[in-house]
Amino acid sequence: MEGTRAEPIPSVDEPLELPAKRRRGWWIPGALVLVALLAFILSRHSEEKQFLELLRQARPAWLLVAAACQVGTYLCVSGIWWMVLHRARIKTSLWSLARLSLMKLAFDQVIPTGGVGGSLLVGRGLRREGASPGTAAGAVLLTVLCFYIAQALGVGVSLFFLWRRAELNDWIQWLVTGFGVVALLIPMAILWATRHREWKPGRFAKRIPSLGALLKAIAEVPPGMLLNPGLLARGVVLQLGVYVLDAATLGAMLRALGQEVPLSTVFVSFMVASMAETVSIIPGGVGTYEAASVGMLNLFGVPVEAALAGTLLLRGFTLWLPLLPGLYLLRHTFRRRPAPGGQAG
Repeated sequence: MEGTRAEPIPSVDEPLELPAKRRRGWWIPGALVLVALLAFILSRHSEEKQFLELLRQARPAWLLVAAACQVGTYLCVSGIWWMVLHRARIKTSLWSLARLSLMKLAFDQVIPTGGVGGSLLVGRGLRREGASPGTAAGAVLLTVLCFYIAQALGVGVSLFFLWRRAELNDWIQWLVTGFGVVALLIPMAILWATRHREWKPGRFAKRIPSLGALLKAIAEVPPGMLLNPGLLARGVVLQLGVYVLDAATLGAMLRALGQEVPLSTVFVSFMVASMAETVSIIPGGVGTYEAASVGMLNLFGVPVEAALAGTLLLRGFTLWLPLLPGLYLLRHTFRRRPAPGGQAG
């Protein structure tokens, strides 16, 4: 499920209308970076032959392992929402919430809005399960907090690993600096806003995308939900599970290509690439994620052809393959009029 970015949501009662101008050309910068990466790696004929040979000899059994890991990522994310609904005494199925997670990924890929549209979709889906607007908003905002806290923990472990191996070079340090700013500011801003709900932003706030929607969502969240230590800790553990399973997916892809790479190496490479995706200005981190992943794997001794093939297979499983079932579920689930909100959180 790698590649989806956590973002604040507009009010769950707002219409799901998205400006057409946001849909055009969002993928061009990332596609250019990805094409440049492919051209650079495959510029020599021998490397191109090795790359194609690796794909032809891929072992299908490991691809099934990767698919099972990806199912686990959807269950982990839906587990965060299930905890919130359970706390509000709303009974629902974990599998139905996992389908909602799949629909969010598909929605964000087809109609890129920085994750806002997909998060609104989640809010509506939780309302259909019986959640109140406040509970639905709280579930998604809790996911945002868990996303950044878990990623910061994973990045911290990776940096310690790199430091121990004396591989902490300048570009990684600059990447960490940019990530640190994002990973600290967004959760701190959300938590501060939960304690100062009466705060009204000035005119400058109109220039900040989605700030008004974020404040509106926070105002609907039941007091104490986002600051509940037990709820937050369990959510962070589940989000860490997403990162571990995504890294395991990358490891399975490399095994399918005949590369036996230590799990620590795979996890660190995945986390650094995820960090690059988080700080990237390109939606979905297309191009920047692939470049960072290939670079890190190659730094640890994985042949560049295998690193590229494994990364592209990972992106296929986490981004492109879920599109068809996700779009199918979107079309059939939200065709009917959503049910009114249920119990209050």
